[in-house]
Amino acid sequence: MVGKRVEDTMSRHKTIRTLFLVTAAAALLLPATGRTETVEVKPDRYYVTFSAAHPPVARIRPGDSVITKLLDSRGRDETGKLILDGDNVLTGPFYVEGAEAGDTLVVRLERVRLNRDWGWDGTRVSLDALAPRSIEGLESANCCEEWLQPGRRNALKWTLDLERGIIKPSRLLGSRAKLEFPAHPTVGCIGVAPALRQAISSGPAGEYGGNLDYNRMDEGAIVSLPVFEPGALLMLGDGHAGFGDGELLGQGTETSMDVQFSVSLRKRHRIGWPRVEHPESLVTLGATTGALERGFREAISEMLRWLMTDYGLTQQEAHTLLGLAAELRVASWFSTSMCEVPKKYLPPPRR
Repeated sequence: MVGKRVEDTMSRHKTIRTLFLVTAAAALLLPATGRTETVEVKPDRYYVTFSAAHPPVARIRPGDSVITKLLDSRGRDETGKLILDGDNVLTGPFYVEGAEAGDTLVVRLERVRLNRDWGWDGTRVSLDALAPRSIEGLESANCCEEWLQPGRRNALKWTLDLERGIIKPSRLLGSRAKLEFPAHPTVGCIGVAPALRQAISSGPAGEYGGNLDYNRMDEGAIVSLPVFEPGALLMLGDGHAGFGDGELLGQGTETSMDVQFSVSLRKRHRIGWPRVEHPESLVTLGATTGALERGFREAISEMLRWLMTDYGLTQQEAHTLLGLAAELRVASWFSTSMCEVPKKYLPPPRR
């Protein structure tokens, strides 16, 4: 019996030790709050500025996951109902507990899905993306009837085939090209409250994020944004069904969207410009309205900081890697330049 009691005691100690180790390991994986939730947020108000003055639609903790909806850029919901007549209408802000100036907010886009069968786009490349000599003789941008809003005749309705994952114009534009493209749902606007208590229109973009119009702000993307105000005050909007680099038509096949995202914080970790991580690459975005060259400078400089700080590259390693492997593209002709580095050239990140 004594031997049995000793065996039972050792077994209990082993069980307690195992439970302790499992609990300790789990604690390392959980955010500081110790518990997380998935919350569904149905806003009763929307905005067209990024600003710390807006009352939060929800308060969330690091680790929480949020299910919500984005209106299209003109403020229409999944039924087509006009909720707010504005440009690049935003959902939020979401107050992230514990976020402070100097932190980095990390947003994982877990679900980015189309939720209605139509969107809209233009049919002519924006004039400021064309050489002056090529503008003369262009057809009028007024291609269509006034179906989207009174007085607007430059919005072509698009059909979104949710089952096949295909988008196409609702009417023929010619007889030669098959204008049918894979749907690629993305979030056009994502950002936090800007510094210095500014209220900035949802039209431009900057260090805080904003109307970045990057066509891979898609499901699975991990977006890092600098925090300037308590709670960060995250906002999202401007759903797109698909568009090429530059958003040359001025729209990205605008539509409403179902979105789920989760948040985490990197405390006292300051970044300068928005960053996006994909399974196969790192992307930095520099956004300076009307000055793409300056945007490229910011995106390239931010990538160098990322490689040296998080990946431990020396300055010479980082500069040489960018010189041989960087891909520079225009995310949005109107503001956003991007620098991308394939992960295959990188060591594992430092933890």
